[in-house]
Amino acid sequence: MNVLEKMVKNKRLPVLFIGSGIPKRYLKNFPSWDELLNESFSKVNSDPFYIGRYKEKFKREGLSNFDQYKELGTIIESDFNEAFYNREISFGKTKNPSWAKRGISPYKMYIRHRLKNLRLNNTSSIIKKELQEMALLKNKVSAVITTNYDNFIEKYILDEHYTVFTRQHEMFSKDSYNVSELYKIHGSINDASTIIITKDDYAQFNESRKLFIAKMLTLFTESPIIFLGYSFTDENIRQIVVDFLNCLTPEQLNTISDNFIFVTYKKGEKNLEEIKRTIVTEKGENIPITEIATDNFLKVYQTINQLVPGMTPKNIRDTQRLVKRIVNNTIISGDPSNVIFGIDEIPDDISDKNIAIAIGNKEDMINQYGYSLVKDEEILEDIIFNNKKFDAKNMCKERFKSLYLNRLMPVYKYIKKSKIDISEVPKLEDYVNNHNEVDKIITPAYKKKHLKSAPTFNNIIEVKKYMQENNDINKVFKGVLNSIDTLSLYQLREICKFYFRDYIDKLSKNSNFKRVVMYIDYMENFN
Repeated sequence: MNVLEKMVKNKRLPVLFIGSGIPKRYLKNFPSWDELLNESFSKVNSDPFYIGRYKEKFKREGLSNFDQYKELGTIIESDFNEAFYNREISFGKTKNPSWAKRGISPYKMYIRHRLKNLRLNNTSSIIKKELQEMALLKNKVSAVITTNYDNFIEKYILDEHYTVFTRQHEMFSKDSYNVSELYKIHGSINDASTIIITKDDYAQFNESRKLFIAKMLTLFTESPIIFLGYSFTDENIRQIVVDFLNCLTPEQLNTISDNFIFVTYKKGEKNLEEIKRTIVTEKGENIPITEIATDNFLKVYQTINQLVPGMTPKNIRDTQRLVKRIVNNTIISGDPSNVIFGIDEIPDDISDKNIAIAIGNKEDMINQYGYSLVKDEEILEDIIFNNKKFDAKNMCKERFKSLYLNRLMPVYKYIKKSKIDISEVPKLEDYVNNHNEVDKIITPAYKKKHLKSAPTFNNIIEVKKYMQENNDINKVFKGVLNSIDTLSLYQLREICKFYFRDYIDKLSKNSNFKRVVMYIDYMENFN
């Protein structure tokens, strides 16, 4: 059993520490630090002799690669900015950008421009499978840390449920809950002024690095840390690691090897080769940690994804946020009135309410406090899998009593089972009158606007092949909806079953998927 399998067995959600090796593996033309410096220097001086001269000088002075890069970043920024303001170089759509008036470094804006719109490297089926598996990690890790500037992590691993912090002081703000969060400790292209690239930038980072180390310590008390996309010899990350290790207690250091894991690239290695390494702290202590050397990142992601958390990281954070507000509001106000929310329905502003949390068996809570707690995705799942055992009458009278006409919601299963007179629930009756034909669920106007260029499928095999080639679940269900007259109800249900659990976050908000489920519900249960 390797160290990742032990982590899964112990059911501890890890923190991911992601380096540039990850986007470089998956994005076309993603530059290493050295390549980024060489490219940007060439914008100022295309003769490679000049940057070679600087590198040779720094080597003679005994500077490490890390220190060389900081020096080069400083020189390039100075020369690049001067050339930009002298009209010798330009980038972007305008020569007089508004950001220049705000004093943002042109060099850092160039870095933003260089990294902003990189595309996926989709040439390999293995890479596609890795990306699909990586996208599932967001519900299996507690938080993510990165030194990368680009948006690969936000776009292809996490989603809008993760809060992003780009400045160190934000890590201990009132908005941080240590879970479902991304910490971009060297800045982000979304705010070019935060990018750390020069010697002065790193000096300022080091002055406040104790805040980041404190955050790592907080995270480490609950989670192992997995480093992805870093070389074990990376001097930058080793400095952070040594600072962190110096702060651990002897008891924590005794268990560090199973909780501090480097996953490194080893060309052609199909297994997860486990290597015991040693890091020497400033105190002279030899600290054992574990390295996994591999070229099989699919297996790495699949192993981590075997974790089955009781709650998603987003729900954990939302619960923490809610409890904190309950405490604050209870102190401020003595009004005992209570409000019940589902965990995914917590409003951003509850300042004028006191909140009560009921803990117990979910079905008991629903029966006692009302079917208004049932989430949309649970209803969609019930139609697809027939697995929720909801009370049909309560669903109609409680869950659907305030149903708006523009909602996309399957209702006919519950109406059929309840045998109620829907005139008793006026809004549900209005909803039925507006969705009692296939052409009202998938309107001609909707087809013309949204399905005109959608693919078509004749069977499930074609659907799966399209997904493998395009890795776009939204387009898949646009095509499924466009093929609604060709695919059988059995095929539609099996397609929904196949993708629902892996893509629940996206599908529960996808109008094409919802219309497919409504179609299934209508065809099976209407009248």
